[in-house]
Amino acid sequence: MLTESQEITYLILLGTLLLLTLVIFLLVAFIALGRRRYKHEKQIKDLEFKFAQTLLQSQLEIQENTLNHVAKELHDNLGITASLVKINLNTIDMERPETIPAKVEEARANIRQLIADIKSLSVRLDGDQIQRYGLWKTIQQDVERINKTGEFTAVFTQEGSLPELESGKATILYRMVQELLNNALKHSKAKNIIVNTYINGNLLTLDLSDDGCGFDWEAKKLSGGAGLLNLTGRANLINATLHFKSTSGSGTTATITLPLS
Repeated sequence: MLTESQEITYLILLGTLLLLTLVIFLLVAFIALGRRRYKHEKQIKDLEFKFAQTLLQSQLEIQENTLNHVAKELHDNLGITASLVKINLNTIDMERPETIPAKVEEARANIRQLIADIKSLSVRLDGDQIQRYGLWKTIQQDVERINKTGEFTAVFTQEGSLPELESGKATILYRMVQELLNNALKHSKAKNIIVNTYINGNLLTLDLSDDGCGFDWEAKKLSGGAGLLNLTGRANLINATLHFKSTSGSGTTATITLPLS
């Protein structure tokens, strides 16, 4: 039997032990919570850094595509139009004054066309095109540019009113659209391209389809092509999903789905 003083001492020791255990438990929990918080903050910072890198890369790629287009336009269109102006003026026969008005008018028409083409190019050179004109207008301009080649029939449709996205997301999404369009132009052997955008509930959906040769989607996934991985990575970065529906010989539809919340 324990004496009363021994019982009191025992209870004090037991209480001290329980208190110490509780303190140790809270300390371990606090350390674990701090480590989880640090890990979570690091993941957020890594994601922000990756987003910034991808955004910069997308902006540079957009600028590169723009400059390539400008170079081609200068060579194929503006150069030819300027040459026609020069030819018309050089072939004016002063000894046949009756032919001069027609030659001058033809030169004026070519100059008007040259001014219009230069104005169009100035729009393409605008580095803040998406911010200034919005994502959907910029895509529409790309579709019109495809039609001007005469090699394809491209259509841009939108169902209902579409919201403008935050600048970073809009730039990355636009670069994805550019890459999909370039793939269709270069590899699909298509004649018709349709870009359709609509909202379904809280989801923004963009479908890009063509009537080209298509490709084996399952084989492409297994091979892990760089272009596909790049597109998928950009989709993940803006919390979007990317899905392809394609089989050899039946065309391709690429669907980008982006939550709006």
